[in-house]
Amino acid sequence: MRSDKSKSSTEKPLSFFRYYFQELTHGHFMDKNDSRYNERRERVYTFLRQPFEIEKMMIYGWLLCFDVSLNAFTFLPLRILYAIMRIILSPIILLRGGICMDTALKCDLLKGGIFVISIYFMSLIDTSIIYHLVRAQTLIKLYIIYNMIEVADRLFSSFGQDILDALFFTVTESNRKKREFFRISLHFLLAVLYIFGHATLVLFQATTLNVAFNSHNKVLLTIMMANNFVEIKGTVFKKYDKNNLFQISCADVRERFHYFSLMLVVLLRNMQQYSWNWEHFTELVPNMLYVVICEHFIDWFKHAFVVKFNHIPIESYNEFRATLAYDVVSSRHKDDVASDHSDVVSRRLGFIPLPLAVLIFHVVRISVDFHGTSGIIVIVMGLIVVQLLKVLNSIVIVGLAVLYIEEDIKTQHQQQTSTDNKNTTATTKLSILDPFEQRGNRTIIVPKPLRVKTVTSARQQGGDGVVRANQKLVDSYNNMTTPAKERSMRPPSVDHIVTAGKCERLSPPTSSTTTDDDFIPMTSSHETSDVSTTSSSHQRQSSFAAATTRTKLDFGNRIEEENN
Repeated sequence: MRSDKSKSSTEKPLSFFRYYFQELTHGHFMDKNDSRYNERRERVYTFLRQPFEIEKMMIYGWLLCFDVSLNAFTFLPLRILYAIMRIILSPIILLRGGICMDTALKCDLLKGGIFVISIYFMSLIDTSIIYHLVRAQTLIKLYIIYNMIEVADRLFSSFGQDILDALFFTVTESNRKKREFFRISLHFLLAVLYIFGHATLVLFQATTLNVAFNSHNKVLLTIMMANNFVEIKGTVFKKYDKNNLFQISCADVRERFHYFSLMLVVLLRNMQQYSWNWEHFTELVPNMLYVVICEHFIDWFKHAFVVKFNHIPIESYNEFRATLAYDVVSSRHKDDVASDHSDVVSRRLGFIPLPLAVLIFHVVRISVDFHGTSGIIVIVMGLIVVQLLKVLNSIVIVGLAVLYIEEDIKTQHQQQTSTDNKNTTATTKLSILDPFEQRGNRTIIVPKPLRVKTVTSARQQGGDGVVRANQKLVDSYNNMTTPAKERSMRPPSVDHIVTAGKCERLSPPTSSTTTDDDFIPMTSSHETSDVSTTSSSHQRQSSFAAATTRTKLDFGNRIEEENN
């Protein structure tokens, strides 16, 4: 008792100057929490790297949309001419015992009929009347009209793909069962009405944007671009997994190409009204760049915060890009007669090219003078340029697809090798997230796996070990299934792309779900998909083995070159 009293008597009372000096010399003891702050620093680096990673996927997706759109102006007319020639030469073909018209040619003729009839209906619309009708509206009405058209465009995209698929399937079914002609005519009429209605809707949207460009104070244009910031509020504060992020990315790719088409329509209409004046072009380009830059910034911030709040690894965008590459490769080897290779990619991205193709053809026809000999020369040169551009773009996307598939399989093999070579069991360390990342007003505890060093490679075991390791590597490559490949095996749905980011949570494609009471695992680049492989996946998996033959050979040759 005396010692306690003596200690208390020796302690000096806390004075104001002593308290002020302690607050002044108080430091940040971050060295005691190195792992925690190191993790947060990595998240900052991931946030800064995100625009570069997403742009790699967006650019490749944009090239796919561009390739699908060019297909409507290049190979589709040639295939229609080929089908017409087979109809003309049908007596000779039948005498030789051949088939005059298969299902693919019938679908091409239906696409050509839909395109021509829609162009005829679009020629009956006076775009100047639409322009003055939209311009006469007040500012708030134009803002509401633009939002209504944007929502209607998403709904049309979802229902339109079902209409076209129903038409092509009806043609296939009638070829097998010799069904009546009435059902095909009904589906054909619905398809024509849809293409014409969707093209007219996009024309109204482009006209509204044109009015915003030509307004003096540019207030309408600012309001339209500020409306995109609402998309951040409706997206980043929701819970998503990797598959939902892939659907959002596909929707953003389609939206970017849609804005590109709108900018092209606005540019053609303005240049035609001002007699292709260069000064007006220089005045119009800054506004167009303003729209494009705003769209890019919105996508960067939206994806950056979605990745941050949901702890999705930044390497997922490479996986998404590989999924699109698998679609490109598999579509070239697809034996579905009811659709061509462009339909598979367009379904994956939720992009329907026919309405935009009809609109662009109509706008080019009324904006450019094609009369006389000079007009014929312009048409011929334009067709040649578009055809060469289509071939060049196809070569680029197929070549990139092979590289992305090789990179994806190589990454997956490295992950499996590092997993197999682990000698110790990875323990877990619990880390508590900051309050900004809590959901349901409760703390989320995330098990963070510790990294374990792997053992030495088989190269150190001698020449025989290298040979056996290489053979094992090639065998595992042939039977390997990556998460991107599994995602590509799932049938694409336009409905998921349209509703991406517009609901609280989409229906997860995986069979296993976690409850709120369970720990939420920290996602990493080494995770694999838990999706169970169905019988349809096994059927499509056989097509990937033939589709990636070139990639397998290149991969095996590179392994041998590295070892030598």
